[in-house]
Amino acid sequence: MKKINAVPMDRYACGRYRIYYPAMNMYNVENVTISPPGTFHYYGQDWIFTQRVCSPSAFDALMKLRTQTGVKFVVDYDDCIWHELPKYNRCKIDWKKNYEGMKKYLDILADKVTCTNDFMKKSLSEFVPEGKITVIPNCLDYNRWRFDYYAPNDSLSFFYAGSPTHFDDNTYGDFPKGAVEYLKDKEVSIQGIKPWFLDTIHVYPWVDIDDYPTAFASNALKCKFILTFIEDNYFGRCKSDLKYIESCAVGRVCLCSDMDTYSLAHPYQKIPHDVTKEQMEYIVKRANDNYDMLIKYQYDILNKRWLDRKKYQSLFI
Repeated sequence: MKKINAVPMDRYACGRYRIYYPAMNMYNVENVTISPPGTFHYYGQDWIFTQRVCSPSAFDALMKLRTQTGVKFVVDYDDCIWHELPKYNRCKIDWKKNYEGMKKYLDILADKVTCTNDFMKKSLSEFVPEGKITVIPNCLDYNRWRFDYYAPNDSLSFFYAGSPTHFDDNTYGDFPKGAVEYLKDKEVSIQGIKPWFLDTIHVYPWVDIDDYPTAFASNALKCKFILTFIEDNYFGRCKSDLKYIESCAVGRVCLCSDMDTYSLAHPYQKIPHDVTKEQMEYIVKRANDNYDMLIKYQYDILNKRWLDRKKYQSLFI
């Protein structure tokens, strides 16, 4: 049995979904240990499973560990942190330095690389051969995300949960202008940071990631539709469809951006970025008229996106 050491780089969503939860899922069938975020030590393990290694200094430290011990690495990427971010994204990263580090070192350090979608795989193939890259979409832990379904009320109410990286203080960011205009006189609830351009009825606080599934379900179930928007740019195309899958789990119809990231979504759920207010009214009405069909469609998608430890076990061979 191989010894696997999982090292997430944070204790937020990225670290939990991409490293911590998959490692926990393998815990009973593999010799797996989980280290505190960003903590690398060698104690005889065969593999280190980590994420977001990008800067030259990070590569240098892990290359020394590999050279001294012979340990192998699986490195995961869930955001395109080696490419320029949209101007409205509040994260400040030195993406040029990340690019230099990955260009020089990733193929040497990583025995295998994982990512969330095919567009990101193509982007990563600039640094490593495609044969090294495995696409593993974000999936949900059944024990954390299995909720009983109950029908919503008839009011056209909307729920949005997202970080402030999707907009800034002056622009709509990932939000289509037509959707914003449509939502101005609607009942909108927010979990997290309230966008300045939305008049909301309820604002629910952001919670610790381990409490997030229950909080998300509790707040989303008070509404009829869940909204998730990503602008169709290079960075956005590398994002995952996680919010859509979370919506499937809580049993509310998700309305999402019309782009490859949400290719699994039903056509009735997709909102073009150049949508007008009038088109938005039509999209919502059509989704509302076909609500039960869309819920069934989403549950069919969800059943293919529960966390499967076999996908991860196959990496460590």
